[in-house]
Amino acid sequence: MFKFNWRSNLLLDVSNSRLRSYTCAMFSFSFIVACSTLCAQPAACGELIAAKKSAAGTIDKKTSAKQESHDADEQIIRAQATDYAKAFAVGDLQGLLSMWDENATFTDQTGKVANGRDAIRAQVASFFNSYGNQPLEIKIDAVEFPADNLAIEHGVSHVGNTSNPMSYCNYTAVHVKRDGKWQMVNVSESPKFDAGAASAPSISDLSWLIGNWNVAGPKGDLQIKADWVAGKKIIRCDFDATTKDGEKSSQTQFIFYDPLFKRIRSWQYDFSGGYGESRWFKNGSDWEAQGCSVQPDGSTGSARYLFKKLDDSTFSWQSTSRRLLGRPLPDTPVLTAKRAGS
Repeated sequence: MFKFNWRSNLLLDVSNSRLRSYTCAMFSFSFIVACSTLCAQPAACGELIAAKKSAAGTIDKKTSAKQESHDADEQIIRAQATDYAKAFAVGDLQGLLSMWDENATFTDQTGKVANGRDAIRAQVASFFNSYGNQPLEIKIDAVEFPADNLAIEHGVSHVGNTSNPMSYCNYTAVHVKRDGKWQMVNVSESPKFDAGAASAPSISDLSWLIGNWNVAGPKGDLQIKADWVAGKKIIRCDFDATTKDGEKSSQTQFIFYDPLFKRIRSWQYDFSGGYGESRWFKNGSDWEAQGCSVQPDGSTGSARYLFKKLDDSTFSWQSTSRRLLGRPLPDTPVLTAKRAGS
Protein backbone atom coordinates (compact mmCIF):
# COMPACT_ATOMS: atom_id res chain seq x y z
CA MET A 1 0.00 0.00 0.00
CA PHE A 2 1.62 3.24 -0.82
CA LYS A 3 1.89 6.11 -2.96
CA PHE A 4 0.97 9.21 -5.01
CA ASN A 5 0.99 9.88 -8.78
CA TRP A 6 2.60 13.28 -9.30
CA ARG A 7 5.06 14.47 -11.87
CA SER A 8 6.95 17.72 -12.44
CA ASN A 9 8.79 18.46 -15.71
CA LEU A 10 11.06 21.45 -16.17
CA LEU A 11 11.95 22.17 -19.80
CA LEU A 12 14.59 24.78 -20.69
CA ASP A 13 14.91 25.64 -24.39
CA VAL A 14 17.60 28.12 -25.31
CA SER A 15 17.58 27.53 -29.06
CA ASN A 16 16.91 30.61 -31.24
CA SER A 17 17.26 30.51 -35.02
CA ARG A 18 17.77 34.26 -35.44
CA LEU A 19 20.52 34.27 -32.82
CA ARG A 20 22.27 31.39 -34.60
CA SER A 21 22.08 33.23 -37.95
CA TYR A 22 23.52 36.41 -36.43
CA THR A 23 26.33 34.41 -34.82
CA CYS A 24 27.21 32.73 -38.12
CA ALA A 25 27.28 36.06 -39.96
CA MET A 26 29.71 37.51 -37.41
CA PHE A 27 31.94 34.44 -37.23
CA SER A 28 34.75 35.60 -39.63
CA PHE A 29 35.01 39.05 -38.06
CA SER A 30 35.02 37.64 -34.55
CA PHE A 31 37.68 35.13 -35.53
CA ILE A 32 39.98 37.90 -36.85
CA VAL A 33 39.50 40.02 -33.75
CA ALA A 34 40.13 37.03 -31.52
CA CYS A 35 43.35 36.19 -33.33
CA SER A 36 44.53 39.78 -33.09
CA THR A 37 43.85 39.83 -29.38
CA LEU A 38 45.63 36.54 -28.87
CA CYS A 39 48.70 37.76 -30.73
CA ALA A 40 48.78 41.16 -29.11
CA GLN A 41 48.11 40.05 -25.49
CA PRO A 42 49.26 36.44 -25.07
CA ALA A 43 49.83 36.77 -21.32
CA ALA A 44 46.41 38.23 -20.61
CA CYS A 45 44.77 35.56 -22.77
CA GLY A 46 46.64 32.82 -20.93
CA GLU A 47 45.43 34.17 -17.61
CA LEU A 48 41.85 34.27 -18.94
CA ILE A 49 42.02 30.68 -20.14
CA ALA A 50 43.46 29.57 -16.80
CA ALA A 51 40.70 31.41 -14.94
CA LYS A 52 38.04 29.76 -17.07
CA LYS A 53 39.54 26.33 -16.45
CA SER A 54 39.64 27.02 -12.73
CA ALA A 55 35.98 28.12 -12.73
CA ALA A 56 34.97 25.05 -14.75
CA GLY A 57 36.80 22.84 -12.30
CA THR A 58 34.97 24.44 -9.38
CA ILE A 59 31.62 23.90 -11.10
CA ASP A 60 32.49 20.27 -11.85
CA LYS A 61 33.41 19.71 -8.21
CA LYS A 62 30.13 21.24 -7.02
CA THR A 63 28.15 19.13 -9.50
CA SER A 64 29.99 16.01 -8.42
CA ALA A 65 29.41 16.77 -4.74
CA LYS A 66 25.69 17.34 -5.35
CA GLN A 67 25.43 14.06 -7.27
CA GLU A 68 27.17 12.20 -4.47
CA SER A 69 24.74 13.77 -1.99
CA HIS A 70 21.75 12.69 -4.09
CA ASP A 71 23.17 9.18 -4.44
CA ALA A 72 23.48 8.94 -0.65
CA ASP A 73 19.93 10.27 -0.16
CA GLU A 74 18.57 7.80 -2.70
CA GLN A 75 20.13 4.93 -0.75
CA ILE A 76 18.48 6.26 2.43
CA ILE A 77 15.06 6.41 0.72
CA ARG A 78 15.48 2.91 -0.70
CA ALA A 79 16.47 1.61 2.74
CA GLN A 80 13.40 3.29 4.24
CA ALA A 81 11.19 1.50 1.69
CA THR A 82 12.68 -1.80 2.86
CA ASP A 83 12.05 -0.84 6.50
CA TYR A 84 8.49 0.20 5.63
CA ALA A 85 7.78 -3.20 4.05
CA LYS A 86 9.20 -4.99 7.10
CA ALA A 87 7.13 -2.88 9.51
CA PHE A 88 3.98 -3.44 7.45
CA ALA A 89 4.49 -7.21 7.41
CA VAL A 90 4.54 -7.38 11.23
CA GLY A 91 1.83 -4.77 11.79
CA ASP A 92 4.22 -2.21 13.34
CA LEU A 93 1.89 0.77 13.07
CA GLN A 94 4.15 3.14 15.01
CA GLY A 95 7.14 2.22 12.87
CA LEU A 96 5.14 2.94 9.71
CA LEU A 97 3.85 6.29 10.94
CA SER A 98 7.36 7.48 11.85
CA MET A 99 8.11 7.62 8.10
CA TRP A 100 5.12 9.89 7.37
CA ASP A 101 5.09 13.66 7.82
CA GLU A 102 2.56 14.91 10.37
CA ASN A 103 0.55 16.65 7.62
CA ALA A 104 1.01 14.00 4.93
CA THR A 105 -1.69 12.95 2.48
CA PHE A 106 -2.28 9.37 1.32
CA THR A 107 -4.56 8.47 -1.60
CA ASP A 108 -5.14 4.76 -2.17
CA GLN A 109 -5.90 3.20 -5.53
CA THR A 110 -9.65 3.37 -4.93
CA GLY A 111 -9.44 7.16 -4.54
CA LYS A 112 -9.89 7.19 -0.77
CA VAL A 113 -7.93 10.10 0.75
CA ALA A 114 -6.44 10.30 4.24
CA ASN A 115 -5.22 13.77 5.27
CA GLY A 116 -2.78 13.92 8.16
CA ARG A 117 -0.89 11.30 10.13
CA ASP A 118 -3.87 10.53 12.39
CA ALA A 119 -6.11 9.77 9.41
CA ILE A 120 -3.38 7.59 7.87
CA ARG A 121 -3.06 5.79 11.21
CA ALA A 122 -6.80 5.04 11.21
CA GLN A 123 -6.75 3.81 7.60
CA VAL A 124 -3.79 1.47 8.13
CA ALA A 125 -5.18 0.25 11.46
CA SER A 126 -8.50 -0.53 9.77
CA PHE A 127 -6.65 -2.61 7.16
CA PHE A 128 -4.78 -4.58 9.83
CA ASN A 129 -8.00 -5.15 11.77
CA SER A 130 -9.75 -6.48 8.67
CA TYR A 131 -6.97 -8.53 7.07
CA GLY A 132 -4.30 -8.96 9.70
CA ASN A 133 -0.57 -8.67 9.01
CA GLN A 134 0.18 -9.01 5.31
CA PRO A 135 3.46 -9.07 3.39
CA LEU A 136 4.25 -5.93 1.41
CA GLU A 137 6.61 -5.92 -1.56
CA ILE A 138 7.95 -2.57 -2.81
CA LYS A 139 9.83 -2.28 -6.11
CA ILE A 140 11.31 1.19 -6.68
CA ASP A 141 11.65 2.14 -10.35
CA ALA A 142 13.20 5.59 -9.92
CA VAL A 143 14.00 8.33 -7.41
CA GLU A 144 14.21 11.92 -8.68
CA PHE A 145 15.55 15.02 -6.91
CA PRO A 146 13.93 18.23 -8.23
CA ALA A 147 15.58 20.02 -5.29
CA ASP A 148 18.11 19.13 -2.60
CA ASN A 149 15.41 18.64 0.03
CA LEU A 150 12.77 17.15 -2.28
CA ALA A 151 12.62 13.60 -3.69
CA ILE A 152 10.00 11.87 -5.83
CA GLU A 153 9.88 8.08 -5.74
CA HIS A 154 8.11 5.97 -8.39
CA GLY A 155 7.49 2.25 -8.12
CA VAL A 156 5.15 -0.74 -7.82
CA SER A 157 3.83 -2.28 -4.61
CA HIS A 158 2.14 -5.63 -3.93
CA VAL A 159 0.18 -6.48 -0.78
CA GLY A 160 -0.50 -10.02 0.44
CA ASN A 161 0.17 -13.46 -1.00
CA THR A 162 -2.65 -13.27 -3.51
CA SER A 163 -2.22 -12.79 -7.25
CA ASN A 164 -5.41 -10.83 -7.91
CA PRO A 165 -4.85 -7.59 -9.86
CA MET A 166 -6.10 -5.33 -7.06
CA SER A 167 -3.17 -6.37 -4.86
CA TYR A 168 -0.74 -4.60 -7.23
CA CYS A 169 -0.51 -0.85 -7.76
CA ASN A 170 1.71 1.82 -9.19
CA TYR A 171 2.67 4.50 -6.69
CA THR A 172 4.44 7.81 -6.44
CA ALA A 173 5.77 9.10 -3.13
CA VAL A 174 6.91 12.65 -2.51
CA HIS A 175 9.53 12.93 0.25
CA VAL A 176 10.76 16.08 2.00
CA LYS A 177 13.98 16.30 3.99
CA ARG A 178 13.68 18.21 7.25
CA ASP A 179 16.34 18.34 9.96
CA GLY A 180 18.29 15.69 8.07
CA LYS A 181 15.38 13.22 7.98
CA TRP A 182 13.40 12.12 4.92
CA GLN A 183 9.62 11.75 5.40
CA MET A 184 6.72 11.10 3.04
CA VAL A 185 4.44 14.09 2.54
CA ASN A 186 2.25 13.00 -0.38
CA VAL A 187 1.68 9.42 -1.49
CA SER A 188 -0.76 8.10 -4.06
CA GLU A 189 -1.58 4.75 -5.61
CA SER A 190 -3.13 3.86 -8.95
CA PRO A 191 -4.16 0.42 -10.29
CA LYS A 192 -1.26 -1.30 -12.01
CA PHE A 193 -3.49 -2.96 -14.57
CA ASP A 194 -5.48 -1.07 -17.21
CA ALA A 195 -9.05 -1.95 -16.33
CA GLY A 196 -10.31 -0.46 -19.57
CA ALA A 197 -7.94 -2.47 -21.75
CA ALA A 198 -8.26 -5.68 -19.78
CA SER A 199 -10.96 -8.12 -20.77
CA ALA A 200 -13.78 -7.63 -18.30
CA PRO A 201 -14.96 -10.74 -16.45
CA SER A 202 -18.42 -11.96 -17.25
CA ILE A 203 -21.03 -13.45 -14.96
CA SER A 204 -21.35 -16.21 -17.56
CA ASP A 205 -17.87 -17.37 -16.47
CA LEU A 206 -19.63 -18.74 -13.37
CA SER A 207 -22.44 -20.46 -15.26
CA TRP A 208 -21.04 -23.84 -14.18
CA LEU A 209 -22.37 -23.04 -10.66
CA ILE A 210 -25.99 -23.31 -11.82
CA GLY A 211 -27.63 -26.36 -10.28
CA ASN A 212 -27.93 -28.15 -6.94
CA TRP A 213 -24.89 -29.08 -4.88
CA ASN A 214 -24.22 -31.13 -1.74
CA VAL A 215 -21.34 -30.53 0.66
CA ALA A 216 -20.46 -32.95 3.45
CA GLY A 217 -18.42 -31.23 6.14
CA PRO A 218 -16.91 -32.31 9.46
CA LYS A 219 -19.60 -30.40 11.39
CA GLY A 220 -22.59 -31.03 9.19
CA ASP A 221 -24.05 -30.90 5.69
CA LEU A 222 -24.73 -28.04 3.30
CA GLN A 223 -27.08 -27.86 0.33
CA ILE A 224 -26.57 -25.19 -2.33
CA LYS A 225 -29.13 -24.23 -4.96
CA ALA A 226 -27.89 -21.85 -7.68
CA ASP A 227 -30.27 -20.30 -10.25
CA TRP A 228 -30.20 -17.51 -12.81
CA VAL A 229 -32.31 -14.45 -12.00
CA ALA A 230 -32.78 -11.00 -13.59
CA GLY A 231 -32.51 -12.27 -17.15
CA LYS A 232 -29.33 -14.24 -16.45
CA LYS A 233 -27.56 -11.15 -15.16
CA ILE A 234 -27.40 -12.39 -11.55
CA ILE A 235 -26.80 -15.78 -9.96
CA ARG A 236 -28.80 -16.42 -6.78
CA CYS A 237 -27.37 -19.02 -4.43
CA ASP A 238 -29.40 -20.35 -1.48
CA PHE A 239 -27.43 -22.11 1.24
CA ASP A 240 -29.14 -24.41 3.75
CA ALA A 241 -26.88 -25.87 6.43
CA THR A 242 -27.65 -28.55 9.01
CA THR A 243 -25.20 -29.31 11.80
CA LYS A 244 -24.71 -32.79 13.21
CA ASP A 245 -26.77 -31.59 16.21
CA GLY A 246 -29.68 -30.78 13.89
CA GLU A 247 -29.29 -26.96 14.05
CA LYS A 248 -30.33 -25.29 10.79
CA SER A 249 -29.26 -21.99 9.20
CA SER A 250 -29.80 -20.35 5.82
CA GLN A 251 -28.14 -17.69 3.68
CA THR A 252 -28.79 -16.18 0.28
CA GLN A 253 -26.11 -14.78 -1.98
CA PHE A 254 -26.42 -12.71 -5.18
CA ILE A 255 -23.44 -12.82 -7.56
CA PHE A 256 -23.29 -10.21 -10.33
CA TYR A 257 -21.03 -8.16 -12.59
CA ASP A 258 -20.51 -4.62 -11.31
CA PRO A 259 -20.09 -2.29 -14.34
CA LEU A 260 -18.84 0.56 -12.15
CA PHE A 261 -15.78 -1.29 -10.84
CA LYS A 262 -15.60 -3.77 -13.74
CA ARG A 263 -15.46 -6.85 -11.56
CA ILE A 264 -17.61 -9.67 -10.21
CA ARG A 265 -19.11 -8.89 -6.81
CA SER A 266 -21.55 -10.57 -4.47
CA TRP A 267 -23.88 -9.62 -1.65
CA GLN A 268 -24.93 -12.16 0.94
CA TYR A 269 -27.62 -12.13 3.60
CA ASP A 270 -27.86 -14.34 6.68
CA PHE A 271 -31.48 -15.10 7.63
CA SER A 272 -30.54 -14.46 11.27
CA GLY A 273 -29.70 -10.82 10.46
CA GLY A 274 -26.08 -10.71 9.28
CA TYR A 275 -24.88 -9.54 5.87
CA GLY A 276 -21.71 -9.13 3.84
CA GLU A 277 -20.15 -8.44 0.45
CA SER A 278 -17.28 -9.91 -1.56
CA ARG A 279 -15.08 -9.01 -4.52
CA TRP A 280 -14.34 -11.87 -6.92
CA PHE A 281 -11.16 -12.38 -8.96
CA LYS A 282 -10.53 -15.03 -11.59
CA ASN A 283 -7.21 -16.87 -11.69
CA GLY A 284 -7.27 -19.24 -14.65
CA SER A 285 -10.17 -21.61 -14.01
CA ASP A 286 -10.09 -20.87 -10.26
CA TRP A 287 -11.78 -18.05 -8.37
CA GLU A 288 -10.90 -16.08 -5.28
CA ALA A 289 -13.34 -13.92 -3.33
CA GLN A 290 -12.32 -11.41 -0.65
CA GLY A 291 -15.20 -10.63 1.66
CA CYS A 292 -16.22 -8.61 4.71
CA SER A 293 -19.23 -9.37 6.87
CA VAL A 294 -21.32 -8.02 9.72
CA GLN A 295 -22.62 -10.57 12.21
CA PRO A 296 -26.14 -10.39 13.71
CA ASP A 297 -24.65 -8.97 16.93
CA GLY A 298 -22.86 -6.18 15.02
CA SER A 299 -19.37 -7.68 15.13
CA THR A 300 -17.36 -7.52 11.91
CA GLY A 301 -15.29 -10.12 10.14
CA SER A 302 -13.39 -10.79 6.94
CA ALA A 303 -12.14 -13.79 4.99
CA ARG A 304 -10.71 -14.99 1.71
CA TYR A 305 -12.62 -17.71 -0.18
CA LEU A 306 -11.00 -20.05 -2.69
CA PHE A 307 -13.04 -21.90 -5.33
CA LYS A 308 -11.54 -24.53 -7.60
CA LYS A 309 -13.60 -26.15 -10.33
CA LEU A 310 -12.40 -29.75 -10.44
CA ASP A 311 -14.81 -30.92 -13.16
CA ASP A 312 -18.37 -30.23 -14.31
CA SER A 313 -19.75 -32.03 -11.25
CA THR A 314 -17.23 -31.11 -8.54
CA PHE A 315 -15.61 -28.04 -7.03
CA SER A 316 -13.64 -27.41 -3.86
CA TRP A 317 -14.07 -24.55 -1.40
CA GLN A 318 -11.97 -23.18 1.46
CA SER A 319 -12.04 -20.09 3.65
CA THR A 320 -8.66 -18.62 4.69
CA SER A 321 -7.31 -15.42 6.27
CA ARG A 322 -10.38 -15.36 8.53
CA ARG A 323 -10.73 -12.67 11.18
CA LEU A 324 -13.49 -11.74 13.61
CA LEU A 325 -13.29 -8.48 15.59
CA GLY A 326 -9.71 -8.17 14.34
CA ARG A 327 -8.69 -11.54 15.81
CA PRO A 328 -7.42 -14.29 13.49
CA LEU A 329 -9.38 -17.53 13.12
CA PRO A 330 -8.04 -20.83 11.76
CA ASP A 331 -8.55 -21.69 8.10
CA THR A 332 -11.42 -24.02 7.34
CA PRO A 333 -10.69 -27.45 5.89
CA VAL A 334 -10.97 -27.85 2.13
CA LEU A 335 -14.56 -28.92 1.40
CA THR A 336 -15.78 -30.64 -1.74
CA ALA A 337 -19.11 -29.83 -3.35
CA LYS A 338 -20.71 -32.45 -5.58
CA ARG A 339 -23.50 -31.83 -8.02
CA ALA A 340 -26.71 -33.48 -6.81
CA GLY A 341 -27.29 -36.77 -8.58
CA SER A 342 -23.64 -37.15 -9.60
